[in-house]
Amino acid sequence: MPAPRPSRIQATLGAGLIVTLMAGCGDSPAPADGAEPPAGTPTPFVLLEATVADVQAAFRGEQVDADDSPLTCVELAERYLARIDALDNSTDTGLPISSLVSINPAWREQAEALDAAFAAGGPVGPLHCAPVMLKDLYDSFDFPTTASSLALAGSQPPDDAFTVARLREAGALILGKAGMSEFAYWTQSLNSVSQRIGTPYNTTMDAGGSSGGTAAAIAANFALLGTGSDTCASIRLPPSNNGLVGVRSTVGLVSQDGLVPLSHTMDVGGPITRTVRDAALMLDAMAGVDPADARTQAPERIQPATYTAFLREDGLAGKRIGVLRSYGGTDSFGRNTDVNAVMEAAIADIQAAGAEIVDPVELPEFMNISTLLIVQEFADHMDEYLASFDAPRENTQDIFTSGLVHPFIEALVGASLLLRDTESENYQAQLADREAMHVYVQEQLDLLELDALIYPPVQQPARPTGLVQGDNCGFGSTTAMPSIVVPAGFSSDSPALPIGIEFFGRRWDEATLFEIAYAYEQATLHRRRPELPGDPPP
Repeated sequence: MPAPRPSRIQATLGAGLIVTLMAGCGDSPAPADGAEPPAGTPTPFVLLEATVADVQAAFRGEQVDADDSPLTCVELAERYLARIDALDNSTDTGLPISSLVSINPAWREQAEALDAAFAAGGPVGPLHCAPVMLKDLYDSFDFPTTASSLALAGSQPPDDAFTVARLREAGALILGKAGMSEFAYWTQSLNSVSQRIGTPYNTTMDAGGSSGGTAAAIAANFALLGTGSDTCASIRLPPSNNGLVGVRSTVGLVSQDGLVPLSHTMDVGGPITRTVRDAALMLDAMAGVDPADARTQAPERIQPATYTAFLREDGLAGKRIGVLRSYGGTDSFGRNTDVNAVMEAAIADIQAAGAEIVDPVELPEFMNISTLLIVQEFADHMDEYLASFDAPRENTQDIFTSGLVHPFIEALVGASLLLRDTESENYQAQLADREAMHVYVQEQLDLLELDALIYPPVQQPARPTGLVQGDNCGFGSTTAMPSIVVPAGFSSDSPALPIGIEFFGRRWDEATLFEIAYAYEQATLHRRRPELPGDPPP
């Protein structure tokens, strides 16, 4: 096996720097008269719902802890790990959440190196010691990548995925791997490792697929940031079910190198976070031109220096937003009264924020090309991945006959082996039809002079495992156009379940979507964490 490829961070931090981070971590006494504390007085650091900005402020001593102990990268990681240990597999929540597959065995060594680097010269990058949970299909040189399948237990790639290397270069601490629907092959969390994953808002309900483990972990405050991947739904449905932000970017903005594939035609890796700002910071780090992925080298590619430059509270002012009511005969809103009430409230909020609403937008000539492509491509693309290193399985057929795959997913893998096709005229015709759908939707956006479309990413709140949610994933996956999901409200269930809204835009125009999504988030602030055992009320 080739030697692991060290990231720039490891090379920098392995130099033996040993100085502690001087950042206060204790509550400063409140003024006796209740007045505002003097300028420069540290504010309390709170782990629950902490953002990248909060963590960086704590490292600088601008936020402090109750016991006045210094906040270090090691301590921050320990706090998240303590939550994981107490809550992820606990039955005090009812059914366990079961969001995580593994913890990085080298986390402490890497956190200590980040602390040393900070003390010597400040933060390594914009994500300095941001603890990240990777979806268990992102390769990492330091611990296995299994796609939440017992068939790939112990599978150790030789190096980091392109995106993982970039996250480390930005200063992130890779804390662990999150569970998922096995091989990313379903919109619920069925897998052979944990069987299923629950949303922390109501653990009897499925977190969603395929990035359900990441979404559940970030919603439960088991890490600061998370990665997902989306072939159809997987960075949109789980964030909607878990009150989070998910970014499915244009295919090619984020490299697929080192990601266990489902369909290279439609796969997209991206951020799952609690805030739009943190998603922008994370996409800055993950996106980039990769010599190993030709999709990232498209001549029309647009990537600004930073997506944070487009985070404006007045970002909805003057925008024209279309309400996508139907496409190709699909009712995008569905019949769930809670989802419809949340969406109608969102339309009113968007209009109140200064946008012009165009309602309805209907696209009757749309055709969904996503589902069959997944079935046709999976076996060939998985075979390529397994052949790229010393994997524990020779090919997809070996996975299928292992007897170690969840029965439902095993059936889907079997179907892919029967229907595999990446060369026929019919397959090429489907690719052409898919591009025609992009042109059709783009033309309609131009004709109506729209900056974005809105619709619910899923047509029901989270449901029990086995009861699939209706979703609108095929619209974005067919067109390879980007979208951002943001929390939009809650259902009338007890306990209430999160409901999201999806903002959809033109290829390579993630900047406009960030502008719109951030303005909506700041105008509404719908994110509310789940109440877990031992936590204060949200």
